[in-house]
Amino acid sequence: MYNPQLKTFLTVCDCGSFTKAANFLFLTPSAVLHQIRTLEKDLGTELFLRTSKGVSLTPSGLFLEQRARPFIQMGDEIRRGLREIGTGGNSICIGTSILEKCRLLYDLWVLFSAEEPGCQIRMSNIDVEHNIPENTDLIESFNSEAFWMREWSFLEICQVPFGFAVVRDHPLASRPLLTLDDLRGKTVHTINNGSCETIASLLRLLRENGVNVVYNYGSGMNMFWESAFTRDVQLVPMCFHDILISMAVVPFEQNYSLPYGIFYRANPSPPVRKFLDFIELTYGEGNSSGIVPVLS
Repeated sequence: MYNPQLKTFLTVCDCGSFTKAANFLFLTPSAVLHQIRTLEKDLGTELFLRTSKGVSLTPSGLFLEQRARPFIQMGDEIRRGLREIGTGGNSICIGTSILEKCRLLYDLWVLFSAEEPGCQIRMSNIDVEHNIPENTDLIESFNSEAFWMREWSFLEICQVPFGFAVVRDHPLASRPLLTLDDLRGKTVHTINNGSCETIASLLRLLRENGVNVVYNYGSGMNMFWESAFTRDVQLVPMCFHDILISMAVVPFEQNYSLPYGIFYRANPSPPVRKFLDFIELTYGEGNSSGIVPVLS
């Protein structure tokens, strides 16, 4: 319904710099700059003034910023309305990627569909630059307060602790639990440089105890594959064990965890709201079924 570069443009507006916007979007600064330059070329006007302190909007940029936000909101509403008309208003679209897997949603859907057999499920693909299709209703993930997450509402189901991933023949792979002494002097890679206080606190703890922390721009998947050659350690949520199947994911002695659950858009459609209510009933405290979320 609209050029996805507009969302990158608005992110730069909110962050005040290409580097900060790249951190929020899990992109490299050069990728963000390329998108902005492409947008400026398409529009035939300069949108930002670049300075050593960051960026500021030109008159053209200010004009676009004021009009782009309601335009994007309207585009999302039109897309959702058209989808509801086309499906009879009784469908749910779940966004997935290699990181945002349906670890809990599949089993939940099996239970829900037995009660609501007329509701349809559809899937949408979230690409490596985290462009989320407009028709997406739900995303299952941990909440690290990344920029895209701040545009969604969140239903927490459980907490996911942090651990460290290493190749299976690494000396640390056989440890039942990793300590700060185990990690001292090692290089630890992360795809999140501290978008939330929990991660920022954990990274500070590691650095203060002699760990060389390296932040990798981008989606981070290359970082995982390359670790077989570098033999470095990766900081990951423990639920990533189902992604890094060729690696050992070892728990950390310190209690650092992130909320895990379902992201959903503001003002969800009736079928989505009914599914969210079902999830709360299923996993909520004192639920009659006794079901608990299992990520291992």
